[in-house]
Amino acid sequence: MTDAEHSKAISLALAQVSSHPMVSKVGDPVLDETSGTTAADVTFDVSLPSEWKLSGESPSGVRLKEILRFSFSARFPMIPPKLSLRKDFNRNLPHMQPWLADECPVPCIYDGSLTDLFYQKGMVGIVNQTAVWLERAALGTLIDPNQGWEPVRRDSFNDFLIADADVLRGLVDRKGGYRFFGFNYLRTVAYDRSVSVRGHISAKGARLSPKIVPDIFGEITLDKSLQFCCGKSLALVVWPGKCPSGKPIINDTYLPETVTDVNSLKKRAELYGCATELNGSLHWLKQCLSKYQRPGSFSLAVVLLARRPFNVIGSQSRIELCPYLVDIRLPDLFPDSGATAVRSAAHHHAIAHPLLVRMSGGHPTSERIRWTLVGAGSLGSKLALHLARTGNGPEVVLDKSAMTPHNAARHALIPVTGDMQILWMDAKARVLHDALRGLDQETMPIVKDAVDLLMSKDNARGVWSKRSWAVVNATASPVVRETLVSTKLMPPRVIETSMFAGGLVGMITVEGPNRNPNTVDLMAECYALLREDSTLASVVFNGDDTVSRQNIGQGCGSLTMPMSDGCLSLFAAGMSEYLLAKQRDGLPLSVGEILIGRLSEDGFGLKWQITQVPPMTVVSTINRRSWSVHIHPRALKKIRDETACWQEVETGGVLMGRISEASRMVSVVDVLKPPEDSTRSVNEFVLGTKGLHQHMKTYSDVVNRSLYCVGTWHSHIFPSGPSTTDLATAEAVSLACLSPSVSLIHTSGGFSAFLADIGDARTGGS
Repeated sequence: MTDAEHSKAISLALAQVSSHPMVSKVGDPVLDETSGTTAADVTFDVSLPSEWKLSGESPSGVRLKEILRFSFSARFPMIPPKLSLRKDFNRNLPHMQPWLADECPVPCIYDGSLTDLFYQKGMVGIVNQTAVWLERAALGTLIDPNQGWEPVRRDSFNDFLIADADVLRGLVDRKGGYRFFGFNYLRTVAYDRSVSVRGHISAKGARLSPKIVPDIFGEITLDKSLQFCCGKSLALVVWPGKCPSGKPIINDTYLPETVTDVNSLKKRAELYGCATELNGSLHWLKQCLSKYQRPGSFSLAVVLLARRPFNVIGSQSRIELCPYLVDIRLPDLFPDSGATAVRSAAHHHAIAHPLLVRMSGGHPTSERIRWTLVGAGSLGSKLALHLARTGNGPEVVLDKSAMTPHNAARHALIPVTGDMQILWMDAKARVLHDALRGLDQETMPIVKDAVDLLMSKDNARGVWSKRSWAVVNATASPVVRETLVSTKLMPPRVIETSMFAGGLVGMITVEGPNRNPNTVDLMAECYALLREDSTLASVVFNGDDTVSRQNIGQGCGSLTMPMSDGCLSLFAAGMSEYLLAKQRDGLPLSVGEILIGRLSEDGFGLKWQITQVPPMTVVSTINRRSWSVHIHPRALKKIRDETACWQEVETGGVLMGRISEASRMVSVVDVLKPPEDSTRSVNEFVLGTKGLHQHMKTYSDVVNRSLYCVGTWHSHIFPSGPSTTDLATAEAVSLACLSPSVSLIHTSGGFSAFLADIGDARTGGS
């Protein structure tokens, strides 16, 4: 931008300022050639109540006419102008920045970045916020008790301390006191010799005595050229007690952060009512250091806890954290006594459940959801970490496999560099457990085969509890799915996540209450839904890009589905958002759910289709009590509709679905109408054969035989069990299909079922 263009931009901005109704005058812009900054004084008319107009100012010191300086840097309009008040403006007001501009106080007119405000609403937004700030400052309403106590702005400081605010606030009692904590830090010295410290205050208190001082303090240089050091030291936390009257000491005076040395730190502690505690703790610290023989310089963190009249904004506590950093020297403690420099520091919340929940839009007081993840591979690891970043990582992770180099292509965890990369080749459950610990969430890793574990009632008890929200199966293993259904005593519902067609289709199934429909029911229903969508069925069942054996080393391969990490992450993100919503709002109250997601044609987005699945009608077989027939709503409706059309005679048809010998259940997802050569009478229904084989083949071929004939059904006009003809038909179908076959009988009293298998057909048994 040329000088002329820059001047024109400033003139336009000042014209916008002058048009504001509260602005009475805009001074001529003055260029400082040394800094390149152009400044203009803007006079605001502040609306004061009549009783204050005579004196010309409010009790808080705001005048009828306030002059603010708008300073435009050479980078304007890329960055907004800086504002400053007159030098003698009252700094003891809320919403004041902790720094000065040419010895002039700076108002905090916006809760956020001034640059963001400028880009959102332009100069008009800045002038509006300034006018509102002045009026509230005059009326003494910058702090609203309903909103909370405004803490000192600390987001501009170069130093910051990470600490669990709840732990520190929990120290405060009516007695007053102090406590030392472990403190780890990184210290950098910039080219201008300014020091910057990033430190972490441990959540566990540290005992301090002369004997253990050598173990507490230490520092190593990580990079000499950058003067980058890593050290360990102490953090001192101090809090006020009570007044002589017995009431807790409360500080209701707002002051900007003006602490610059040890003397002013002690004065601030006196204002907060904890000077005695601070002096006592520093005296004990100096005693402990006095016998330390090796000189050294370290960073000491000090946190004063001030009790406010009402809750601090953004918290549920009246305690405000006021952190500082001071460079101490052993064994003297403060090298310049009371004149030793003290730097104000910013507080950052430690990685903990409340912070993660708040940042993800949840309520910070909500408890962590307890759930189990089965499968810590590419998809499972992404689900775990997405949900852990919301504060709801899994409580248990179950996976038998170890990490191998090819997992780096899509796994959520990233291997380290160099020779230590071999440490990444640990069990997937343990590696994921370590990552979740970094997000302050403990997880129990179980490195065992899921099928073997779930088949044992005693071992399976550690995989979930009665309080578990759900078991999320991310293995895409049919065996694990069947085993989860076979585990009858499992209280939580199963949610399954899987992907198909080389990453073009993703699926989520959620069991219903009391596990009806169960996860096997839902997968069978998924196949039926895919069959009803010919386009989707062709993608899933006829695509070439499916599971295949991939070379992962010489002579080594792995069955996997090739796709990019970005494609997998698209689905994982959507699945995680669904799981998060159900964790916060609850699982479906009366149904199961199926979500089928499809990648858009451009590969950049997803479209999800949600289907609610009512409970199955479950019928136990009369000759195999361990087996059951699960009739899906689609099939149930067709059976009832057919029976209603033939109320005076018996009728029937062919059952399509899936048979699970592992879980001992037959899923009836659909019904085919009887062939036209079928015969119906009062006492008998005989299933015809004309075109039946081709009809069943056509039905099954659409879904690549994921659904097939599982038996027949027919009605009885009067409630009764299977006849001799019924048993013979079931055995014949069983032999033809080379698999068990169910004969389902519908009467006005409900259903009965008979299961025949190949052995029955060959031996004539029943």
